[in-house]
Amino acid sequence: MRTVRVLVTALILAFFSPVLAAEVVDAGMPAPEWEMSDSEGREIAFPAVTQGRPGILFFWASWCPYCHVVMPYLQGIVEDYAEHGLQVFAINFKDDGDPVAYMEEHGYDFVVLPLGDLVADDYGVISSPGLLVVDGEGMVTYRRRPTRAPPGMAIAEVWDQQLREALDRILNRPADE
Repeated sequence: MRTVRVLVTALILAFFSPVLAAEVVDAGMPAPEWEMSDSEGREIAFPAVTQGRPGILFFWASWCPYCHVVMPYLQGIVEDYAEHGLQVFAINFKDDGDPVAYMEEHGYDFVVLPLGDLVADDYGVISSPGLLVVDGEGMVTYRRRPTRAPPGMAIAEVWDQQLREALDRILNRPADE
């Protein structure tokens, strides 16, 4: 009986240890560096790829209703901040779907990173969407907080406003520009 308890305890610890070990990367902390291939096979090294410009890390899954409603807002941000070279890094995780096909079908202009589970772990992202703004020096300046709000336009608009405010602070840009 004791052997069974020890075995069960070991299995539980093995299963949960990555979750327990992951530090949550929050605003004011440096963004962990990572490298992975994008959907076109290019090696992306973050944050070096931003070349000193801000970026948004968007941890998502094709099944996530919150992700679906925020994506058009992220596309609007990409367009509105194009002069600043802003990129959205769409890091897919916890997904059995086809993230590349999803992005192509919807026409989003994001850097699509289909195999992002390990990066999500490094950032302590356990639910989607994960939204972080990283400044040109590689510091996280914004991280989305968990919500109990239902998926829909209202919460997507809140996140859009928060992302824009974080970007405007980084860029010293008036909020109404």
